[in-house]
Amino acid sequence: MVKMWRPALETLPREEFEKRQLRLFRGQVKYVIGNSPFYRRKYKEAGVTPGDIKSMDDVQKVPFTTKMELLKSQEEHPLFGDFPCLPPEAACRVFQTSGTTGTPLKVPYSKKDWFKNCFEQFSYFVYGYGIESKDVVFFPFIYGLFVAWWGLQATMEQHGVTIVPGGGQSSETRLKSIVDWGATVVCGTPTYIIYLGELAQKMGIDLPGSKVRIVVTAGEPGAQVPATKVLIEKLWGAKNYDDIGSTEITNFGFECVMQKGTHMNDAMFLPESLDKETGKPVGPGEVGELVLSNLCCETAPLLRYKTGDLVKFVYDRCECGRTFRRMDGGVIGRTDDMFHFGGVNIFPSAIENFIRQVPEFSNEYQLVVPRQGSGKRLGIRVEPASPDVSDYRLKSAVKKFLDAITYNIKITPEVEVTAIGSLPRFEGKARRIIRES
Repeated sequence: MVKMWRPALETLPREEFEKRQLRLFRGQVKYVIGNSPFYRRKYKEAGVTPGDIKSMDDVQKVPFTTKMELLKSQEEHPLFGDFPCLPPEAACRVFQTSGTTGTPLKVPYSKKDWFKNCFEQFSYFVYGYGIESKDVVFFPFIYGLFVAWWGLQATMEQHGVTIVPGGGQSSETRLKSIVDWGATVVCGTPTYIIYLGELAQKMGIDLPGSKVRIVVTAGEPGAQVPATKVLIEKLWGAKNYDDIGSTEITNFGFECVMQKGTHMNDAMFLPESLDKETGKPVGPGEVGELVLSNLCCETAPLLRYKTGDLVKFVYDRCECGRTFRRMDGGVIGRTDDMFHFGGVNIFPSAIENFIRQVPEFSNEYQLVVPRQGSGKRLGIRVEPASPDVSDYRLKSAVKKFLDAITYNIKITPEVEVTAIGSLPRFEGKARRIIRES
């Protein structure tokens, strides 16, 4: 059943959406020039004023914001840098990026951003997933500095949803808690959700027979990798929905019950999909880098922020009735994860999709990217699914997998079958790419 948080807004014709987004964007440009030393300086150098932005095409006159700029700002102006629009004491919540790609970035949230804007933002997600006040939601994570699931949890609490915290527990205890508390919704990274599903089978816990009806995954592109979504839904006997965002610009994408791609929150963001080389908009159905602008944030709004995420926009009305644009396949990959090998642009999620279709392999893997010019082939490390997989079956599975990769991705990798349990397991974001120097 389709439920919407703001039906009139979520079904607004695209032309009306663009008028609204342009008005809000122009207002944010004026706001940051008046309150952020970083943006005031940046836009003065670029010769940009709010009055210059009269159409969507004029948005391209506004320079990009990059994470490196924000990190430099914080290095030169501790604690939060000079890009926020409010003083440090205005922060009622603080978060920090995971730092998986370098130095962590500190992000403040004002009382208005945390209790009003964050609630508004995540309410689209809650209604999109079909979560109701009678649901019981289990969060298997430990309190930390990166935003992770906190925005979604805080919003559900305000909607009267029962929250069961699962921090400080072993995976085995978490699975028991899910059953004992009668959880109907479970959240986590795709990697950890799959691990819990497999662990439940070993423990004799019947997750498909439990009360869990929804699994929300984030942090990795797994929910939009077809084979991974199928695997999660099989292990849990529940629908798997996508949640996309980042600490610095907050969460901006959710999957609806129709599962036809991930909706952008067009009500609170201005999304752009741009050619990575030219910076110009790509056409519908073409892959581009996602550039986002906060339209409602007051503490540290980011305008034309280069996320590094690669997406493919779909603009037609979804079967759910929403006119929010959608990301076909969610986040397809990241500019820093995508690699060029053998004359081909390779997304790790594409290889993951084929690995997850091989029943003889476990769900853990690693990609070993050799140094350019080394003469080595791309390496893919996999494990047998169980000791019961015979050598003959394993060899046949490797050949079938290689044929699929060669035909679909146009490379011939080298597959290494490692010992069962030798590849690392992750509770948070998985790190599966090893780049040889």
